[in-house]
Amino acid sequence: METNVEEMEAHLKLWAAKIDELAATAQKSNGWARIDLRQRIDDLKVKRALVRAKLDEFVAAGSDRRNGLRVDLERVWNDLKATFDEFKL
Repeated sequence: METNVEEMEAHLKLWAAKIDELAATAQKSNGWARIDLRQRIDDLKVKRALVRAKLDEFVAAGSDRRNGLRVDLERVWNDLKATFDEFKL
């Protein structure tokens, strides 16, 4: 994965909107489905916040540190993407 900060920023905004949509859907759900959906949404929020922090760290780092940070950023990015893919959005 080539680290393209602008593209990642755009995806993070899109995913934030999707999280909001999922939260609205959760409000309409009942019982265990609502609880499960809320837990999954909370997981997405945590993972998105971690990606945001890693991306900010990557952007702020000098070029000598970026290679090491790139690996961490790609790992948390792929984890967040996989979690979103589970929702089949």
